[in-house]
Amino acid sequence: MTARDKPASESRIPLVSGAVIAVRSRPYLAYLLALLALGLGGYVWWLTREDATVLHRDHDKLVLLETRLNDMRRQQTRLVDDLTLKSRQIDELKSRLGRLDDSLNVEQRRAWLLNEAEHYLHLAQQHLQLTRDIAGARALIEVADRLLAANGDNRLLPLREALARDRIALVAAQGVDVSGLYLRLGALSERVAALRIPAESGGRARQAGAIVAPATPAPGAVLESGWARLRSLVTVRRYEEPLQPLLSDADRSLVRESLRLDLSQAQLGLLRGEPEIFRRSLASARGRLARYYAMLPKAELQGLQRELDSLAAVDIRPALPDLSASVRALDALSARDALAPPALMLPAPARTAP
Repeated sequence: MTARDKPASESRIPLVSGAVIAVRSRPYLAYLLALLALGLGGYVWWLTREDATVLHRDHDKLVLLETRLNDMRRQQTRLVDDLTLKSRQIDELKSRLGRLDDSLNVEQRRAWLLNEAEHYLHLAQQHLQLTRDIAGARALIEVADRLLAANGDNRLLPLREALARDRIALVAAQGVDVSGLYLRLGALSERVAALRIPAESGGRARQAGAIVAPATPAPGAVLESGWARLRSLVTVRRYEEPLQPLLSDADRSLVRESLRLDLSQAQLGLLRGEPEIFRRSLASARGRLARYYAMLPKAELQGLQRELDSLAAVDIRPALPDLSASVRALDALSARDALAPPALMLPAPARTAP
């Protein structure tokens, strides 16, 4: 029998598959598949929600960054406009200054230069009189001289000559090395504090003479010969001053602190520029050193005394040079000028609104 000869019922396609029939025959498989489908759908929904949250957050950040970028662009534009305006104002001021400079004649320029030089000269005198600052006064003199040299007017040569003399006088003025002297006094104070007061505080006993009176023994006299030998072992010394009693520990500390106080007072006199206090304190320190430290080794004692004498010989307040020559030369030139320098008052630039 061929396929064409088979009955029609045998060639029919079943309407329900075998899997559906198996599910209907077993309902718990349907429930399990439904739960799996719900779980898978919930997981997909959760992932979608998380992605949406992240995207929303990134979108907010982008919006914020875009807002800041727009603000920075506006500020940059405003700054560029302000710089452009300031540049225009500067150019305008330069042009106005150029026109004012061109409008000044030779006499007005000269009068203005003289006023500027007078200002620097007065500042130099104040530095010398109030602060004794030789370096500052010299710098001010040099500024005035450079200002006059830039003009190139031969009629200002007498004033420049006087300024050159005053500058040489300031250069030749010996400035006091206050820092160096202060450090020397400090080192000397530390050295004195480390010294130990000898046992004999009254000073080195000076020997007026030593009398050795050996007697010539009579020949053949044994007793007189022994007496002569005994007398040869005896030395008689005479002192100009009586020996003082030994100092106690408290007195030694007091002497040491008094000596340090003298050196500290000398430092104070140096800083305040008072030569009398400076020298008097050093003299007091030298006297204490000679009285209470006389039993020190001779080389050490003389070295300390020479250091004190060297410090006392320094003039801590030397005479300052006089700048009256420059002032007189300036007054002589100013007396010849009848024109005063014009006031170069420029209006303030207009402020722009932020």
